[in-house]
Amino acid sequence: MQEREAASALPAPVAAPVSAPAPREKRRRSVTLERLLDGALQVFAEMGYQAASVEDICSRAGFTRGAFYSSFRSKDELLLALYRRRTESLVAEVGTWFEGLEHEPDPDQALIARYLGAFTHDRAWLLVEAEFTLYAMRHPDAAQALAAHSEWLLDRLTALLGESADRLGRTLVLDPRDLARVLLAVHQGGVNESLLQPDRFSVTDLEQRILPLLLSAVTAPAPDG
Repeated sequence: MQEREAASALPAPVAAPVSAPAPREKRRRSVTLERLLDGALQVFAEMGYQAASVEDICSRAGFTRGAFYSSFRSKDELLLALYRRRTESLVAEVGTWFEGLEHEPDPDQALIARYLGAFTHDRAWLLVEAEFTLYAMRHPDAAQALAAHSEWLLDRLTALLGESADRLGRTLVLDPRDLARVLLAVHQGGVNESLLQPDRFSVTDLEQRILPLLLSAVTAPAPDG
């Protein structure tokens, strides 16, 4: 794959001209961007990331190469935009996990249920995510960009874990960032099992058994006062 111009941080679409676009033009660009991302996800899942070409993506989305390169500098940048779209949606959902949690009959079980419901069961996305991770291991530029994305997600999950402990009147006995890493590692292990043995394991099969034990082990009642 020749296109390896991945940015060192999460990419944004190529900058617009100096003059701000009209609202109608902004909406058109937004629709184009979403269609390119949706088309790319389908093509990557079917053909594999490296085998898929810009032409394949444009054909699936119904656009020309010009439309692609007006939004992205490379295929790597497009895939990282897919990551960001997926993760921003997840983080936004995570922010709602704690609403009214203190009023639930069993806050721990309610939190676990919300956590498990947040992760995607979309096999196409899981395949693309696994393939790009392997690609990044072999290509330093992509690895740097993917690592930046991972740090971005880890920062937000760490902050949310601290917030959840406070709202539930708990104290974390494990560093929140370490706990975030454990949660992501357990999730990734479950994803790998579900991809290799989909008839035997669901994406959240491992987490359903581990999370109640983990939550009990890493939290303690907050001290009075």
